[in-house]
Amino acid sequence: MNKKELINKVADKEDLTKKEAESLVDCVFETITETLVEGDNVLISSFGTFRVKDCPPRKGVSPKTGDYMTIPASKKVSFKPSNKLKDAMNN
Repeated sequence: MNKKELINKVADKEDLTKKEAESLVDCVFETITETLVEGDNVLISSFGTFRVKDCPPRKGVSPKTGDYMTIPASKKVSFKPSNKLKDAMNN
């Protein structure tokens, strides 16, 4: 499912116009993004948790030249599904 399909499903389920549903979906995504950028976790009950993890710098090899290089530290987002979501997927 892509964003457009999600907007269409929300519009159909909640009897909204597509414009209203798009605004709602965008607002949810923006809020989750802002919260993660601030370094906080996002816990959505019965769905799961989005967490920000720090990745330390590490050594790597350039595939082009074969030279060793240092890959800088970065942050990544991880998602851990709730038990309810896991159960729904496995039943």
